Amino acid sequence: MEVNDNECVEKIVIDVCARKFLLYSDLGTTRKVDCETTKQFMDVLEVVTSQADPELIQYKDLATIDGDVTS
Repeated sequence: MEVNDNECVEKIVIDVCARKFLLYSDLGTTRKVDCETTKQFMDVLEVVTSQADPELIQYKDLATIDGDVTS
């Protein structure tokens, strides 16, 4: 996946909770794609997963709360 003539994407981090994509280039550039709606996020996700090399894609850990949960 190419960013421009001399720059290639080397890692894509998908943050599902924040509906955000971070693209890291081989030249150190980082680009952020913030999605305002779930549909927009799903549309971008579809493009990324269908076009990018799967080895480039990483998912950010989901936010969790440690400790006992009381009801």
